[in-house]
Amino acid sequence: MSTHILDRLGLRAAAGADALTAGTKTFVPVHLGNHDVPVGAVLDALDADPALLPPRTGHLGNWEDIAAGRSGPMDFNTAICGGGYGYPLIYGFTRTEAATEGGDEAYQPGSLIDRGKRHTLPLHTWDGRGFAPRDRSKPLFCPLVQAEVDGQLVPLVDLHWQRMLALPGYRFKQWAAALTDNAALVTDMLTLLIEQAAVQGRNQAFAELISQAVRLDGEVGRCDLRPDGAGYLLEGHRYPSARALAEAVMLTVRALVEPREFFARLPELPPVLPVMSLQLTNVLFALLDMHHPQAPGAAPESPFITHLHWGARAMAGCPPRRGGYLSRRSTVRSLRAITDPLVRHFDRAAPVAFVLLPAQAFMLCPPSTSPRDAEVLAGLLRAVRAAGPEDAYGTTLAWLGGHRDQLSGYLRGRFRSGSGVPAGGDPRDPAVPVEPEGFRELTFRQACGAVAAFEEVLG
Repeated sequence: MSTHILDRLGLRAAAGADALTAGTKTFVPVHLGNHDVPVGAVLDALDADPALLPPRTGHLGNWEDIAAGRSGPMDFNTAICGGGYGYPLIYGFTRTEAATEGGDEAYQPGSLIDRGKRHTLPLHTWDGRGFAPRDRSKPLFCPLVQAEVDGQLVPLVDLHWQRMLALPGYRFKQWAAALTDNAALVTDMLTLLIEQAAVQGRNQAFAELISQAVRLDGEVGRCDLRPDGAGYLLEGHRYPSARALAEAVMLTVRALVEPREFFARLPELPPVLPVMSLQLTNVLFALLDMHHPQAPGAAPESPFITHLHWGARAMAGCPPRRGGYLSRRSTVRSLRAITDPLVRHFDRAAPVAFVLLPAQAFMLCPPSTSPRDAEVLAGLLRAVRAAGPEDAYGTTLAWLGGHRDQLSGYLRGRFRSGSGVPAGGDPRDPAVPVEPEGFRELTFRQACGAVAAFEEVLG
């Protein structure tokens, strides 16, 4: 299976399949935005393998208008998850939106958004004696926040999760559940990695595993973590062993799956908890088989794992202007530093070909409520396909110079920088994404080049 999908898409060489098979490399990213693979070829390959369903990692927060196809720049989620080309895998280690930077302004988990109207939630966190109201001066770590609803405190995670599960046609899964379902294995992996980081002497070794620390009042930030004899000091709090630190990492993971139980235990927890890094998270996406959501881990892939993953603006970006964080050399070095020891020590771990599918390609699919946009964009796609493989960006820039005003304000607004689920109070009718004529014949490299040009002109 691992080689089948790569062969079908012509990506075996790009994935370094021979090196992965030999074990000389343990992590190779393949960004389809840099390859001439037609969008339709990927969608057909997914249709041909019912067990294979790439995750689309979205955040905890407001999905109602996403599911209704009226979420502006977030409509690529609608195209992928509503269209059956991926499933929403929810990452909950995010922060509430706030007056200062660092909160999740895209999904706005500190509010409820319904039909484009935002209702801010009263937020509470632990103050050492009980749950006290918090203002919005600082972003707060979602798993440690409670919201006041009808006079009662409800875990913020649970509030959004129940609303998300009520949306028809969306097969939401929690990223954290895959980790807690394999808690013993993940704890063993973390313990090994922490022990090895302690002897490496690299400043980045711990940050690659534990990137932040959160206090019980929900304030989170980068942390100072260092060995202290047989134990480890995290922001002044001592964990007596690598295993104790690994078990503490799993506490915040479990808070996403069992929030009420977590809050019941909160008074007895250490004052500062470690937060798993995004690098380690990305490795676990593949090792825990999150691309087979119906039967994860049923038949481990060999000799290497091929993990397909829909990445959005941060993870995948839009080549050639923005490549996203996953394919940066520094990130790949960190991912290999994590994967190498796991492959050596655990039967469940195998080398990984991480095939990154850029979700933003679907920003070229307008909503059904704007039929004129599909006709206009079909002309752009004809021009892009007629140009050379590397000319999509320049072709689109030139086309926008004469055609941008023919597109609806809604479509143009998708490409504004920093935008998320619309919350200005302007309701829109529900819609489904429409593929313009020629969209499936477009390669991912061409689609990314076109979207990058839209971002340049309209952002």
